[in-house]
Amino acid sequence: MPNPKAEKHEPNLPADALKYSDKERRDAVKKLTDTTRAMAWSVYRWPIQRRTCEYDTKIHLPRTYLSTKGEDVRPVRKGMDVNQLVHRHYMDIFDVEKNPGWVNYVHTDNVGSRRHEYIGPDPRVAGYFLRLWWDAFLKEQWLDKDKWTLDATIGVTGKWVVKED
Repeated sequence: MPNPKAEKHEPNLPADALKYSDKERRDAVKKLTDTTRAMAWSVYRWPIQRRTCEYDTKIHLPRTYLSTKGEDVRPVRKGMDVNQLVHRHYMDIFDVEKNPGWVNYVHTDNVGSRRHEYIGPDPRVAGYFLRLWWDAFLKEQWLDKDKWTLDATIGVTGKWVVKED
């Protein structure tokens, strides 16, 4: 028996489901932002979740807060755990003598400094799509040299979701 042909079908929401007030949208953005921050994991702690890469790619890892001193680019192979790669990268010892004047957010004695100490006092990975960072101590969310915010829209299920550009 032949398998039925699956056709692509975009679900349609009722027109009234797309109508919402600015207050509802702001509340949804706040909830989505809070959830993103809560799910972010500290780079100096071993990741409790695996994030397996589905294809060969590269990851850009900031050297300092807001990437003011550039970023390190590391290859990621299909099947690698990206969380472990990021954790190991930021737990490496930082060579202070080669990089004088860099701000260490954790301590000032520069003895046994780790890379994560230069991207903020409590850096957390908030996502990989756009290299999103959240620092719980500074209460700042950043991407490269800019700050980031989320926006929300009604998804195909009729619930609020993060709006993707």
